[in-house]
Amino acid sequence: MRLLHLLFVALLILKSLSVHAQMNRSMVFDGITRSYIVYTPSSYTPGTPLPLVFVLHGFTQTAQNIMDVSGFNNVADTGNFIVAYPNGVGNAWNSNSGMTGGSTADDIGFIKALTDTLFNLYGIDTTRVYSCGFSAGGYMSHRLACESSQCFAAIASVSGTMSTAAYTACNPTRTTPALQIHGTADAIVSYNGGIGGVSVDDVIAKWVSLDACPTIPAVVGLPNTNSTDNSTVECSSYYPCSSNSEVKLLKVINGGHQWPGTNALLGGLGTINRDINASAEIWNFVRNYSCNTISTSVVKPQELSITLEHLAADFYRVNLEFPAVVSYTVYDLHGRKMLSANTTNDGIIDISLLEHGYYVLVLAANNMVVSYRLLL
Repeated sequence: MRLLHLLFVALLILKSLSVHAQMNRSMVFDGITRSYIVYTPSSYTPGTPLPLVFVLHGFTQTAQNIMDVSGFNNVADTGNFIVAYPNGVGNAWNSNSGMTGGSTADDIGFIKALTDTLFNLYGIDTTRVYSCGFSAGGYMSHRLACESSQCFAAIASVSGTMSTAAYTACNPTRTTPALQIHGTADAIVSYNGGIGGVSVDDVIAKWVSLDACPTIPAVVGLPNTNSTDNSTVECSSYYPCSSNSEVKLLKVINGGHQWPGTNALLGGLGTINRDINASAEIWNFVRNYSCNTISTSVVKPQELSITLEHLAADFYRVNLEFPAVVSYTVYDLHGRKMLSANTTNDGIIDISLLEHGYYVLVLAANNMVVSYRLLL
């Protein structure tokens, strides 16, 4: 009997902890009651300023839907950040699309007010606030970066581009690192654009221009770790951009209107890629940036040619037409950054600390980017 009592108490404690970690809240903004779910990681200690990631649902979805589809709570536990899942008015966002059923609410103002509310509740790190979303939520994340007076340290979009109106109006006052994840077989938001929306290539070109990135990306095919999902992923990295930021595209070849890596069967339409986990990819991208490190101005670079000379073993020399600082980044074949730095005065690159294997070395200076495949 005593054992049953102890088990009952233990279950109550566990339930109390889970309620504390995940809470359904609401606030009134612009005369409308707006609801949201907030999740604090298992290691959260009150008073500790943690990063905040907004995850915005797709059209007709809810905060609960995108929380279940994305599995972002698990990533928050690992990365030690807070996640907020707001609900759009009428299950929609005001992405400036003009589409039937789209919201006309002041969602830019709402997200800013919600950030302030979460700061008051949890003392979040306001220099590390990020937004990402699925489909319409991706559209909205782009619009936040383009038009909000609030600083988003980085944004990401899955299966969502920009409406034509939002694309035209996009004129941010600061550099914004941006990640786009999109399937080439997306039947809802076409990779190539369509009525009321621009193409993925247009979105990437927009951020490349706004962030003063190299116009030629480093392109790496990611390993096809799941041969049964009928899709692969190609990573294009435009780096370094202004303030050492980055624009990145994960192109899901034959991927549908889905959140890659999800276990949800009704999260979208079409092929689900399982070579990557979109939530982990998003966090690994945005976590590198804060509003303290990104610029409020953009300087256009000067063109330059770069060549690489192999000296001996794991040492290389960068040769330039004229003196300039060259940034170099080494990626493994999963697209993960292993090294990132600037060359020394003599142009020497030392990669002897890396383990043996294949890597991609990306050199960038001014408006020129070149990449080399290395075998150590």
